[in-house]
Amino acid sequence: MPIRPISHVRSSLFALLLLGLATALPACAADARPQEPTADAAFADAPFEKWKAEGPKEQVPWQVRMTADKLSIHQRLIATIQVEVPGPELLKRSHDEHIVLLVQVSNGEGVSSRNYGVLELDNLKPEMKRSDVEFSWQAFAVPGQYEVSVALWDKKSGEHNFMQRLFHVDAYKNDPLPGMWKGLDAFEFWSDKREGPEYIFHSDIEGKLHLSLATKRPVQMDVMMDLTPSADIFRGNYGNYNRYISAAVPVFKILSQVDVANGMRREEVLDLVQRHISFAQNDGKELDWPGLRKAILQDNGPGVVSVNDLKNRQQSPVFLRDEIVRRLKDAPSQTDKTSGKPLHVFVIIGNPMDLYAFPSLPAVETGNEEDCLIYYLQFDFFEHEQPKTHDQMIYGNRGFNRERNRDREADFERAKFNGNMGNVEKMLKPLKMRTFQVRSPDDVRHALAKMMEDLGKL
Repeated sequence: MPIRPISHVRSSLFALLLLGLATALPACAADARPQEPTADAAFADAPFEKWKAEGPKEQVPWQVRMTADKLSIHQRLIATIQVEVPGPELLKRSHDEHIVLLVQVSNGEGVSSRNYGVLELDNLKPEMKRSDVEFSWQAFAVPGQYEVSVALWDKKSGEHNFMQRLFHVDAYKNDPLPGMWKGLDAFEFWSDKREGPEYIFHSDIEGKLHLSLATKRPVQMDVMMDLTPSADIFRGNYGNYNRYISAAVPVFKILSQVDVANGMRREEVLDLVQRHISFAQNDGKELDWPGLRKAILQDNGPGVVSVNDLKNRQQSPVFLRDEIVRRLKDAPSQTDKTSGKPLHVFVIIGNPMDLYAFPSLPAVETGNEEDCLIYYLQFDFFEHEQPKTHDQMIYGNRGFNRERNRDREADFERAKFNGNMGNVEKMLKPLKMRTFQVRSPDDVRHALAKMMEDLGKL
């Protein structure tokens, strides 16, 4: 499990997204890899407890930094532990085979999380003498105080470093969903094996958010994600498309964890241009990730234009309306004497629809209009935060002008995408609809909190 410099790790993951999320290794290739040791095996091989008893030590120059100041689009706080070692120090040890890094994080209840990494020294290049090398672990953490122990071990020379430090993860300020992290593991390390869709979905994390929805009135909740790879909407740009789905897919996952106590929940993924449902789940259970993964890794993309699209350049989102109308017509008409008629709630995750054509349509008439409520989360894919670019990480401050230029270009493009939310509301008239323009993880949290608050009053 070699740990690469941060710049290499992050730039490769970013490139993976820009390539259309289709570069995951086939199963046969993964099976052919040599079995890597587990964290428990790595700790068992090192005298970690002995070092801990002996106290701090530094036989190899290093710096250790810890931060936890960001909210992820997955609605979890991100903790980062970094170890920096001067490149010349590593080059001097190029014949020592490898260096092992160990990290242990314990909370006040004595529960520990462990991770490790191995740097293969025979892969080092002479250019490293001019720079420092950084290693990092990232994790989802709940607020609280932790004791972090980090060790560096050159097994061949016998040299080691050991450090122990308190690490405080601050609570999310003015949290509108303070109970969301109830029952979660205190510290969940990310796997470095996430590639393609696993990178954005976080299939390596087992913790589930606590989102209990209790209503007096029965609720049928339909979570619908627009995954249309429209060449028009995304300007034929895979970067725009992947920025959108890297935000939309995690939010789709979050909403699939809403526990509807008095009712049921189902999920669907729509392609508005091709007019089909590429993924559907109706059992209210944990999201079927293998099935959803297939929908994300579809053959077409924003750089592909079908023959039908060429024939009809006026793409329309009317399929969204058709699906909502169909579900309302299929809704049970009977009323429960004690709890009343079910409320049909649609939560739509979508992208700006400015370049779609909105034909003139009559008002929706299903007989169930008064028993329907729509929440529309529109993502601005120019705003969603991404891993830093390769240039910014390699050149540091010298790359800031490039970033500012990119920001200005994004501002110019964003001005063209006002969301067209008025047309969406008009297309679904007279259905009650609440729209949220989402540009950050904080926006997602507040939109979700408002939705849960509204429905909790029913």
